[in-house]
Amino acid sequence: MRSLRTRLVASTAVGAAVVLVAAGAALYLLVRDGLVAQFDEAMLDKARLLASATEFEGGKVDLEFDELDMGEFAAGGRPAYLQVWLPDGSVRYRSPSLGGKDLDRPTGPAGEPVLGPVVLPDGRAGRAVGLVFSPRVEGGGRRDAPGRQNAGVPALTLVLARHVAPVEAMLVRLKVLLAAVGAVTVAVTAGVLWVAVRRGLRSVDRLAGEIGAVDEADLARRIAVPDVPAELAPVVECLNRLLVRLEAAFERERGFSADVAHELRTPLAGLRAKMEVTLARPRKLPEYEDVLRTCLRITVRMQAMVEHLLVLVRLDAGQIQLCPEPVRLNAVVRDAWHPLAERADARRLRLEWRLAEHGHIVADPALLSLVVHNVLENAVFHADEGGSVVVESAAQDEAVRFRVVNSGSCLTQAEADHVFERFWRGDGARSDAGVHCGLGLPLVKRAAEALGGTVTIRSQAGGEFQVIVSVPRETATGSPAGMASSGRSRAASPFRSSAP
Repeated sequence: MRSLRTRLVASTAVGAAVVLVAAGAALYLLVRDGLVAQFDEAMLDKARLLASATEFEGGKVDLEFDELDMGEFAAGGRPAYLQVWLPDGSVRYRSPSLGGKDLDRPTGPAGEPVLGPVVLPDGRAGRAVGLVFSPRVEGGGRRDAPGRQNAGVPALTLVLARHVAPVEAMLVRLKVLLAAVGAVTVAVTAGVLWVAVRRGLRSVDRLAGEIGAVDEADLARRIAVPDVPAELAPVVECLNRLLVRLEAAFERERGFSADVAHELRTPLAGLRAKMEVTLARPRKLPEYEDVLRTCLRITVRMQAMVEHLLVLVRLDAGQIQLCPEPVRLNAVVRDAWHPLAERADARRLRLEWRLAEHGHIVADPALLSLVVHNVLENAVFHADEGGSVVVESAAQDEAVRFRVVNSGSCLTQAEADHVFERFWRGDGARSDAGVHCGLGLPLVKRAAEALGGTVTIRSQAGGEFQVIVSVPRETATGSPAGMASSGRSRAASPFRSSAP
């Protein structure tokens, strides 16, 4: 896997190479066209000079080339080539470099120079200029421009050709120069980029080091990278927020493990003490029965706590399958009260029913029963001796509200805000450990959320404690907990298991 540094340098170097190639190609074409234009212009000037050295005298054409430098037209090497035709197509002049061969006579319209590439007599590439002109008349008469002639003055055709090897050699040197400059530029650019990217990515290396130094034993540590680039600042902030959540999750896990151990230690110690005392000496059968009943009550409470924990874990993991069906909330409330009636009578609680008729709601009956039972059980066990419990239901627009009020609250509203924390109890000394483990209301909240509802707590120290549950008239098939809506609910078993 290539590193980000390598990718940045390689992609930038490739981009620079593409730009340089395009720029070099454009420069080469411009220089080539300029050189060819200069080459053609020089040939045209030479052709016009040769044309000016012709004279028409006594009905004959006289070529006064001897007065000019004609060395380039000599045979040998890479000479220039010159040929002049009379109007009838006969050759008036052929340069020694031609060696008896002929150049191609231009066939274009008269009056304008003809320029273009040709194959020279030696088989090499060259360029030629063709010119049609009228010679000068003896006696100083005016010679018309090429393409025009006086009466009786013949129109001559002149072709001058030269090798393009010097131009090609210059273009080859230009290609080599451009390639060398481009290669050096790309190499230097890649080196500079490598250093710049390496320095720019030092923050990433430091960030990786900071992340690697974090372990579960030091989740309070926060990532701090000095002079972090603006692009990495959101990443650092997100990582620090993630560490905050992880720290809180690990703290909850450690606290959860300690709470479970504490909650199980007390009833287990009670069971052990009862059995050790009973086995210390022989006893009568009624005494054994009393001990067994006590152990059974403790075991049932431990089982209820374990089952509550299992349901909470399944709710958190989205493993509870919902099976919504029409149910009557009032019937569920009365069914959930039956196991608690004996306990309420033993504590001389006054029960007041305020159940309004609101028809059926569509919800999972097991989860709804779990919610109702735990709310009622919380009121029966925490109401003051001889106090009151009010059970109320009412219909709303799209939901049904279920409210339970008990007297004798010992919690302020600030303290009541913690009741949804697992294993939290208002009894700071946990004198009721093994009786109430602080899982009832957290389970109510989580189950109500799975049904698409909400739970609200209101409390006044020395006054009333209220639990208000609101559930929709129809549970959505795609529940907030992300649970499936097919199959029977697996939350049915624990909601009555705490009864002795």
